[in-house]
This record gives sequence, structure tokens and C-alpha cells, in this order.
Amino acid sequence: MRALLAVAILALPGAAQAQWQDHARVSINFGVRPSATALAAATTKTVYVETATINAAYTVPAGQFFDGGVLIRVVKGFGVGATVSSFAKSEAATVTGTIPHPFFFNTPRAISGTTAALERSEVGIHIQAAYVVATPRVSVAIAGGPTFFHVSQDLVGDVAYTETYPYDTATFTSATVTTVSATRMGFNAGVDVGVKLSKNVGVGGLIRFSRASVVFPLANTASDVSADVGGVQAGGGVRFFF
Repeated sequence: MRALLAVAILALPGAAQAQWQDHARVSINFGVRPSATALAAATTKTVYVETATINAAYTVPAGQFFDGGVLIRVVKGFGVGATVSSFAKSEAATVTGTIPHPFFFNTPRAISGTTAALERSEVGIHIQAAYVVATPRVSVAIAGGPTFFHVSQDLVGDVAYTETYPYDTATFTSATVTTVSATRMGFNAGVDVGVKLSKNVGVGGLIRFSRASVVFPLANTASDVSADVGGVQAGGGVRFFF
């Protein structure tokens, strides 16, 4: 994204002699969210009249995003807009826990294992107020506002295991996965650069940061599951000017 920042810096001196003249700009972008996030959940259940514990650690890795949006000029260099952004990624979770012994009280047996790939998907609707500085060819939009997130996450709700006589060990075999979702409002801020190749068509790039904290419902947990959503997005694509 160094090239994006260089274009933005070079465009600023000419903004004093030119104003944003377009009525609207449509952006279609593809890019990466370079940072990973983590979350954890613990559930319990009754086994052999005692309490079994199941701990799952999740990582949402870096991945690609796709978005599209429109920015409309209201007056002079000020505008309003909205962008819809989509991100999805799958990664296995690490499971640890303890299973009570069928014959001896207070003799938990440790289990551990790895699940199949679990999916996280996020859709963010970014509402933005923007100020645009422009030259005849280049426009730089500095924007921010609220973001409405809808997030789905696969979580481990239970585990299957095997045990054989004399039952001193238990072996993890698989996880029971449930898909949960949450909706939350957060915020966004970013910079979007558009470079005209013709009167109505061009290319551009963006850097955006968005964030919210959500709580996923999950049965048999003490306080459900908290997670951060959003993050840094860097990408580019085509621009249409009207």
C-alpha cells in the first residue's frame, strides 16, 4: 500500500486549485485483511455424575475480502456513502478438556485434539461521511462512520471420545459443531484513492480499519463467547465516476 499513500500525498498539493467535481464514485475492491484474531470458549456437561470440561481455542486467520460501495457528493468536498464488505475464512480449532472417570471420583482424564476446519464469516455495512480532496485526475477520500456487522462463527458445543477398560484414559475422536451468529454496531475509518483513466473509469486503492466486539450465544457456557470482528483491510480495484 506504499503506492496508495504516495498517490494520496502527491494529490494533496493540487487540491487547493481543484475541487471534487464528480457527483458520485462507485468502488469495487478486492484485498486482504492481514491480521489474525483469536477467541476461546469453555463449556461443561455432566458425565458420570461429575462435570466434564471442554475448552476450545479458535484462530481467525488473515484472508481476502471483497467489497463494493458508493460515495455521493453533497456539497463542495463533502460527501456521504455506504460500502458492503464481505470476509470469510476457515481454520481448525484446538480442543482440550477433562472427562470424569466412570468408577473413581475426582479422577479426571485429559483429552485433546483438533477439529475439522471451522468457518468465520463477516459482513460489514460501512456508513461513511467523507471529505474529498481532488485534482482533475486523482481524488482522495478520507472517510469514517458507523459499521453494522453480521457475523457467523462455527463453535465447538460438545465432543465425542472413546474409552476402553480399564477406562484410565479417554481419547478425543471428533467435535460437535454449532453455527452461531451475532449482529453489532462498531465503527470504521479509512482512506480511498481514485485515479481516473478516462472521464468515467479508473482504478484505486483503500486502507480501512473497522472494529466491533460481539458476543456469540453458546449453550453450557458461563458467559457465552466474546470476539472481536473487523480489522485492517487493504486492497484496490476499479472506480466508476459519474
